[in-house]
Amino acid sequence: MSDTDRQSSTAKLSRRDALKISGVTGLAGVIGGRALVESRSAEDTGEQNGELVKTICNHCAVGCGLKVEVADGQIVGQESWDNHPINEGGLCAKGSATAQSAQSPNRLKEPLYLEDGNWMQYDDWGDAISEVAQELDRIRDEYGPDSTMWMGSAKVNNEEAYLFRKLAAFYGTNNVDHQARICHSTTVAGLANTWGFGAQTQTVPDVKNADANLIIGHNPAESHPVAMRYIQETRQNGGEVIVAEPRRTKTAAHADEYVRFRPGTDIAFINGLLHHIVFNLNAHDEEFLSERVYDWETAKSNIEDYDLETVSDITGTSVSDLEATAEALADAETSTIEWSMGSTQHSNGTQNIRSYAILNLALGHSAQSGGGLNPFRGHSNVQGATDLCILSHSLPGYYGLDEDAWRHWTNVWNETPSTSGSITYSEMRERFYNEEFMHKEGLTVSRWYEGALDDDTRKSDLHQPEQVRAVVVWGHSMESLSELKRVKQALENVELVVVVDPFPASAGVLGEREDGVIMLPASTQVETPGSVTNTNRSVQWRFETVPEPAHNARHDWQIMVDLADELGFGEHFDYEEIEDVTREYNLGMRTIGQIGQTPARLKRQAEQSEVFSSEDLQADVPDDHELAGEYWGLPWPCWHEDHPGTPILYDDSKHPKDGGLDFRARWGVEDGDGTTLLRDSYEPSWWNEEIFGVPQYPNWHTVLPDGDNPAAKTIPIEYAESEQHSPYETAVELAEQGYDVDPGEYEEYDHSQPDPPTGRGRARATTPNLHDEVPVYREPIETPRPDLAEEYPSQDEITDHFRLDLDNRGNQQQFIEEEIDESYPLALTTGRQVEHQGGGATTRSTLGTASRAPMMYAEVNPTVANDLGVDTGDWVWVRTDPGSMLVQVKVTERVGEGTVFMPFHWSGLFEGKNITDRYPDDAQPRVVGDSANIGTSVGYDVETCMQATKATLCSVDVADDDEVPDLPEEQQQYQEYRYPRNER
Repeated sequence: MSDTDRQSSTAKLSRRDALKISGVTGLAGVIGGRALVESRSAEDTGEQNGELVKTICNHCAVGCGLKVEVADGQIVGQESWDNHPINEGGLCAKGSATAQSAQSPNRLKEPLYLEDGNWMQYDDWGDAISEVAQELDRIRDEYGPDSTMWMGSAKVNNEEAYLFRKLAAFYGTNNVDHQARICHSTTVAGLANTWGFGAQTQTVPDVKNADANLIIGHNPAESHPVAMRYIQETRQNGGEVIVAEPRRTKTAAHADEYVRFRPGTDIAFINGLLHHIVFNLNAHDEEFLSERVYDWETAKSNIEDYDLETVSDITGTSVSDLEATAEALADAETSTIEWSMGSTQHSNGTQNIRSYAILNLALGHSAQSGGGLNPFRGHSNVQGATDLCILSHSLPGYYGLDEDAWRHWTNVWNETPSTSGSITYSEMRERFYNEEFMHKEGLTVSRWYEGALDDDTRKSDLHQPEQVRAVVVWGHSMESLSELKRVKQALENVELVVVVDPFPASAGVLGEREDGVIMLPASTQVETPGSVTNTNRSVQWRFETVPEPAHNARHDWQIMVDLADELGFGEHFDYEEIEDVTREYNLGMRTIGQIGQTPARLKRQAEQSEVFSSEDLQADVPDDHELAGEYWGLPWPCWHEDHPGTPILYDDSKHPKDGGLDFRARWGVEDGDGTTLLRDSYEPSWWNEEIFGVPQYPNWHTVLPDGDNPAAKTIPIEYAESEQHSPYETAVELAEQGYDVDPGEYEEYDHSQPDPPTGRGRARATTPNLHDEVPVYREPIETPRPDLAEEYPSQDEITDHFRLDLDNRGNQQQFIEEEIDESYPLALTTGRQVEHQGGGATTRSTLGTASRAPMMYAEVNPTVANDLGVDTGDWVWVRTDPGSMLVQVKVTERVGEGTVFMPFHWSGLFEGKNITDRYPDDAQPRVVGDSANIGTSVGYDVETCMQATKATLCSVDVADDDEVPDLPEEQQQYQEYRYPRNER
């Protein structure tokens, strides 16, 4: 960080009183917007002469800003960033403890390796990196590059996510994936196959402009607390908030209406709403559907089968509740649907999201302020890490894995001035086992373990040369994965486990091993410079806060650079600064327009955040101001260095140069029957002529500018935005310059008009490329209604699905034959706690969050608790077919009599046994518990391999006294403070 950058992003602190932090009540508090780390004492009340550095919270993906206090090269506290346009200074419990996390004494402090069951310290970082590289080289030479699995992070910044995917590519494998696979892969697939892009269509503040907001599979009061202010503003503005969930969440307490349905029946529920809207109310928008949506009639025919009585029987929701919900949406001028992992983590998750999109399209509420779809992402940079494609089926920017995709990225890696290396497609191909595996989707984080197991009862065929022998776990929580007992077995079966994380992640301790584990301490993101993309596609810059991370940690990107060098391809990673990486991906990320978000522009916005409106995220400045027209974070697509960003996707009411867009024409110009896939013409207010439907502009996603200015306009982008050029003229110009383009394919599209480079197409109500063309209901694999499984069966077996076979229907039939519903009469679903994040490695090791939420628990209905004879705090076994969890009870009417809820942030116990003795000394988490994912279902989405954690069958039994585990003394104190025995 330059002196200029630091000066513009910091401010001197005035004299303030410190906070007293002591005993079990020692939580990080905020006074006047200020919080101190736990090491600061009550006596430290003198003059503070530190500086405040702007950064972005590293928990959920709302993208809240905060200021970190730095003194003498150390993080010592934090203050609010009051004019940050998204959160305006507000933070949740997790964000308020950010500085505490960075300075936590429970962090991993030195590079370590496991020898004879003991953790040993390397002499220096060089030795650690060298051994990791030597072992990875050995495994590559002995078994081939696909005998490794690379699990990346949704926490690292965009630059580090990009480098991680590039690192796996140069190693020679597509066995590379990250958390998005198990949180929003079905969102991306569902939306990208409907609208064109797989992302949130609105901004976080724009939610307040909806007349109706259907929140389903999402509990923002706990998962995205700062975003709740905008949901509450919806009601203040006269809009209606409806929560539809199996569990009455804290969000439901803030809603106008709460509707309960059975876990896993989302598609039936939505199709029932559609049936009432279309066939009973005739309230669908025929004009919108005719002009901008492909094959509505097929989707309409499917909806006809879901009458309200049928849907009520499937979901358990009353007909009157279905009617009221549908009518509230139909009466709204605009409506939005909001969801998170409660909707995505199902064996039919992609079609869940497709059903939401079709409902929004049917109402004509898409592509406008206050209307659209809002998948709220869970990790701070899971959107960015997905865009940069730490994914086993794609290269950065969602280019896929075919030859054209690899040629594009090898061209980028060859042309970039950020590194000294040169590479051709042929040379890259030689790094892989063979050309087939270069283009073949790899293993996923959700099922990687099957690739590492010897034969077990559920192992399917493995479609690669050798099984997995080494796993690199970089900022990923194993306790986030379902079938965790099999994950544990896989970690014990591989030859090498490499863990890179600020805290000792569970991957390093879950397996019962004596050796073969290496742990490398990464910096926290609050210590790290770089860009991060929030849930609404806004890209923000984190300034470097301290000269060096705490302890002997290192920045993730620096570890990657050194590892690449040791692996023999360092010339492709010899970046001088993190901004070099940003400029390299700006050069290549053409498809989604992550081009114009240059380091200079992002830093400039952060330095002048006060000019951006929290209403619409646009800079409120004169026309001659350097930020004029820009939206906060330049939300992608941002097509070039002068583009303002796109706050609302598919909004055709704006000129493309002002952030206007249309549905992508990504599926061509017509289907196999000759039906057009381009939109009807229209007459917008910003243009004095008719605008026609056109295809994507030729070579828009592969033509590169000069590498020295990666955000410059290229011919396709310049001509698309221009009022004087057409797709045909673009093709002619490109052909004259030697590009492989046939102008004849574009001759009929000689309309000189402003367009987005992605063309002007239609949203798709049907998707011929997916297993189900329209969203049909399929009963959960573990079902309490075997009769419905016969009428609405899960999908049939799929061969070679991300290198493994998938047989959801076979598992469903097996469970029915075993009468699993008799042994496990309750439905288990999982979700979040406001104080914890992801697998909880950070928040369960941070005082301010661990002490606020010290108990892993199972929510049970009072009727069930009464039958068992238990009360809050008592220990029970929650048992499922995959495994058992020993947890404490929380008695509440939030869940119905047939449902059990557990949070998924926990580890440190395994089936009731304390495993903290496997952690390095002084690095155990403060609070521990059994992981909910020991017991979650064996189902996976047929499109994306998303795990199905939200609809598992379980039983609950009282634990014997001698089964109760020993909890850390500190945790017991926290629990007694939160749940006094005399109140249980």
